[in-house]
Amino acid sequence: MSGEKPDYERLSELSMDACFRLVFDQGLTHVNGGFLDMTGYSKTEVLHRPKFIEQLIQPSSLKEYLATVESLKTGVEEIASLVIRMAHREGRTLWVELFLIVAPDEEGHVIGMDGHARDVSQHLQVADLLSRRTREQAMLLQVQRELLAQLEQPRSLELIVEKARDLLNASDCTLYLLAEDNLTLTPVASSGEFAEQIMAMTLQVGEGLTGWVVEHGLPQRIDHALEDPRAMQVGGTPEDDESMLCAPLQIGERISGALMLGGMPGQFNDDDLDMLVALAQVASLAVANTQLFSEIQRMAMVDGLTGAYNRNFFNSQLANEINRAKRLNYPLGLLIVDVDDLKMVNDRYGHLAGDELLKGVVKVLQRSIRETDWVARYGGDEFSVVLPGCSPSELLSIGEKLQQAMRDSSIKLTNGRTLAIKVSIGGAAYPDFVDDVDALVREADKAELEAKQTGGDKIIVRSNGKDQTVIQQS
Repeated sequence: MSGEKPDYERLSELSMDACFRLVFDQGLTHVNGGFLDMTGYSKTEVLHRPKFIEQLIQPSSLKEYLATVESLKTGVEEIASLVIRMAHREGRTLWVELFLIVAPDEEGHVIGMDGHARDVSQHLQVADLLSRRTREQAMLLQVQRELLAQLEQPRSLELIVEKARDLLNASDCTLYLLAEDNLTLTPVASSGEFAEQIMAMTLQVGEGLTGWVVEHGLPQRIDHALEDPRAMQVGGTPEDDESMLCAPLQIGERISGALMLGGMPGQFNDDDLDMLVALAQVASLAVANTQLFSEIQRMAMVDGLTGAYNRNFFNSQLANEINRAKRLNYPLGLLIVDVDDLKMVNDRYGHLAGDELLKGVVKVLQRSIRETDWVARYGGDEFSVVLPGCSPSELLSIGEKLQQAMRDSSIKLTNGRTLAIKVSIGGAAYPDFVDDVDALVREADKAELEAKQTGGDKIIVRSNGKDQTVIQQS
């Protein structure tokens, strides 16, 4: 080994790698310039210190290194390679690829090893970045599948903020949608400690960082919210510094909202912003998807002319209402409203005028009933008003209120003519007179027909409070 030393040292100085010779009982006996450059130490600091290499290696890699050295010492292996984490003198961590070969003495006994080391930190960082990007793309694809498969809007919106918050390790996440006026941003889903306070605060386009992003259509990152004038304080939350990410929800040129994240000061980087932009694009499609589904559902159960529920919805939902009334033991009222003069209006002023009359009747009904009640178009000129919890004794007074609201209203046609509204109303209630859906509709229909045939512009409600049919007429 002593005879090889000059040649080994000369050759190692020509190498681009960090080269060293380690004698087990002496420590490092030779290092080249590459080794000193890689570690940041001088020759006097590293030579002949038996445990110096072990001191450079970080604890997470030390066990593997010692096991490798032992296999070389005992002759299990003659050559070995491994990647370890090593500390530079300045404190930064290096990823080092290490090649080791046994160094025997003149009698062939292994007394040390020659090593070649190469700093591969940058390569591993690139590989780690590529691996992270691959994982992110896989997660993004999974999120996209989950979001686009979810057609119910409330759950879809919740899923968007949950996934965005998890993927970017944010402390909070809020989804804002732009209202029909294109001026107001409404929080529709929020996740985090102060979600309740955030959900209570609407914004205007241009207001706060979210409003700025929607106004300009540009994603933004803020490292310190307290230093950026665009950041707004949400009422009821601490005035602490934070970092913020915000990206617009955009399909083509149309911006429909924004996705906002908050975290610790300085937490986010440009890669995080890129990920949020990608998430916002997926969220845009998911929101549009659920809105389209909701519109299709609405069209399937709403009368296209008047905006009231249609007959199919009436049939299915009334059955649900009466089943619920039976289960919870409360009454259910039904009024059928017939527009008295529709045929005359159609014949005299045209069908467009008749359409305006029907739409006007629905508007009066909808603004005159309780939140729990609902209106459906029952026939060409007939509408049903379903009143959960309404007893027979209340049904007549509610009908009178509706009829008076009609008398107090009028329809102004496009030609300037004004039409008065007259209706005939019939009603029945469960369980006082009927015990199933068919009987309820049949008796209310009979009462409405009788009201119309006896002159119209009146109310008849059927009840059986005294074990006999009683007709109450206004």
